Amino acid sequence: MMNKSSAFQSMDPLFKRVEELDKIQRIAICAITCIVLIGSIFYFSILPKYEEIKQQKQTLQSLGTQLEIARKKAARLASLKREWKMKEAEFRKVMRALPEKKEIPSLLTSISQSGQDTGLEFILFQPQKEVNKEFYGEIPVSLHVKGNFHNTVMFMDKVTGLNRIVNIRDIKIGGYKEGKISTKCTAVTYKFIDKKEPAKKK
Repeated sequence: MMNKSSAFQSMDPLFKRVEELDKIQRIAICAITCIVLIGSIFYFSILPKYEEIKQQKQTLQSLGTQLEIARKKAARLASLKREWKMKEAEFRKVMRALPEKKEIPSLLTSISQSGQDTGLEFILFQPQKEVNKEFYGEIPVSLHVKGNFHNTVMFMDKVTGLNRIVNIRDIKIGGYKEGKISTKCTAVTYKFIDKKEPAKKK
């Protein structure tokens, strides 16, 4: 086994060659050696970490983009939920104003009673065939009444002010005679159509 002194002796020729080199050559050798060492450190140590950092940065950017998309979707979902609740509340409000099927006879009675209370004379009070729409049905009632103008207006106001939805349409006012006018119109009320209830033909 070679001892330390033998090892140094074997390197003597190398040292002598280095001593024979001029200053510029020695500086060049040192510079090349430093470049090789720095290059090795960069390639084997710094470069892998740089690539890892670069990859982590890209992953972070991707996660940030996904998070922003998710945040926008969540905000949109919250907005849709609020809008849905508002529409649902409006729908329920309208549904509460629609009479149920069992309430129709009493509602028609209320319309007739409103006319009598205002002093009108009923010439015609005739419920017509139900007209079904998507989720509600229209129940028209043909009316022909006689009375003074003030009482006629009061009657229409009372009918449209009932706690259930009733609209007055197709109003036709006839001739004036003995302080009374002849009024023909259609009072239309509505009912909610249960999905289980078979729709009537129009």
